[in-house]
Amino acid sequence: MADPRRLYLHVGLQKTGTSYLQAALLAGADGLAAQGLDLVPPSKRECFELMVVVRNRYESRRDEESDRNIVERFRAQLDRATGSRAVFSQESLAGAGPGQIVRLLEMCGDREVHVVVTVRDLARQLPSSWQEHVKAGGTARLERYLRKLQRLEEAGRLKQPWIHLDAAGVLRRWSKALGPERMHLVTVPPPGSPLTLLLERFSSVLEVDPGLLVPEDRPSNSSLGRVQVDLLRRVNAELPDEVHRRYVYNDVVKRSFGTQVLGRQAGERSLVPAEFRAWCEAAAERQIAALAAAGYRVEGSLDDLRCPDAAFDIGSGRPRERDVAASAVSALATLLAERGETEAERRTGAIRVDRPGVLDRLRPRRTGRSTAAE
Repeated sequence: MADPRRLYLHVGLQKTGTSYLQAALLAGADGLAAQGLDLVPPSKRECFELMVVVRNRYESRRDEESDRNIVERFRAQLDRATGSRAVFSQESLAGAGPGQIVRLLEMCGDREVHVVVTVRDLARQLPSSWQEHVKAGGTARLERYLRKLQRLEEAGRLKQPWIHLDAAGVLRRWSKALGPERMHLVTVPPPGSPLTLLLERFSSVLEVDPGLLVPEDRPSNSSLGRVQVDLLRRVNAELPDEVHRRYVYNDVVKRSFGTQVLGRQAGERSLVPAEFRAWCEAAAERQIAALAAAGYRVEGSLDDLRCPDAAFDIGSGRPRERDVAASAVSALATLLAERGETEAERRTGAIRVDRPGVLDRLRPRRTGRSTAAE
């Protein structure tokens, strides 16, 4: 009897190098196909659309016919895939509930489904999670956000946003549907590790040559410094409701202002304030113990999930007001420079071809001591 064809579902967690891994998969798609691994769906956009259907998100903007088309397209893509293995990667699937998990598995036909979960130490993941909250329009300070997470974790409640950070809970939900033998946990290497080590661990689970996963020269999901995140949080609080609509906010605020304007500024990464260190370390140990007891396959080491000292701030972690003000002035200058250049081109009819624009000539404003990705 022939071996069943596998489908690897890479379901997150969020902020564990998922964008980095997805970009590497897409860049190496042809070579991976030659080794028997197909990307299904074959684009990041289609993966997102399928996740939306599975998790019943944004229902008011969708119709049943489009949802059916997305599901049928996925099934057809699986049927046409010629390799012995396929992979579907979408980090928001980590928050899928039991019914949603069953729904996705029913779409996978006769494939032998395995779940891959990438996990990073909690101390580095928490500030990244807060940043995503702010990038989605949130207004909570880091301290308030962490207190909410602490209450949820200590009470054992799987609610937003803890549901996307609880690795043991995510694996437990998927394991109930598939069994622990089909769970693969990949730990994100600690700081200072070789840049390609995560790719090597991930490719080991997929049974492909790690050299075929082509990493990006520049990260596609760059992080903001803590000053810039706090400025964006304050801006969010002043925006009218119509701008907070997702399809407006993502284009106007998240991408145009957050990525293109604030992303140009150099700044220090966010750290966990000292007052949360004891809880963070205890929560990490509880997760490690639960994952070890479950007997999942681990690529890497559960020791990687212990919190490094460098992830904690010796103070409150709150940025100085003068740094936030400097970031705001720099952001305003950037926006006015862009508007001025657009207006000048409109009035003169000139089209810039190869000369650097005003934004390219502006010197990025430093608002912290160093620049680092979250």
